[in-house]
Amino acid sequence: MLCQLLVSVLLLVPTTSMPEEKIDAKLLLGKWQPEKQPEQFKITIEYLKDNKLAVELEAGGDKQKGEGTYKLDGNKLEVKVEVLGQEHNLKLIIKKLTENEMVTYDEEKKEERTSKKVK
Repeated sequence: MLCQLLVSVLLLVPTTSMPEEKIDAKLLLGKWQPEKQPEQFKITIEYLKDNKLAVELEAGGDKQKGEGTYKLDGNKLEVKVEVLGQEHNLKLIIKKLTENEMVTYDEEKKEERTSKKVK
């Protein structure tokens, strides 16, 4: 009886998950390029102050620009950007962020990406 009561109480207590890694938002600021660029174009993403970002696509000497916003919560990065009239929403987990390298994981696409900071 006591064992059943103890199990019941434990099931009601919320479980705590591992704490999310705190990301230094200052390291995010600046221009980044994915290590593996799409074949059709080259992309540069610039994270700006005030949770804004700018995107530049370059293909065949032609440049297109877009803009958007981002939100950093712990190690979770949400990006909303409009490029070429299309809105894109990304939800990423930052696995690693240094002055020169960022590794993110896209849960929806189940893929990891590495980006390098542009000097």
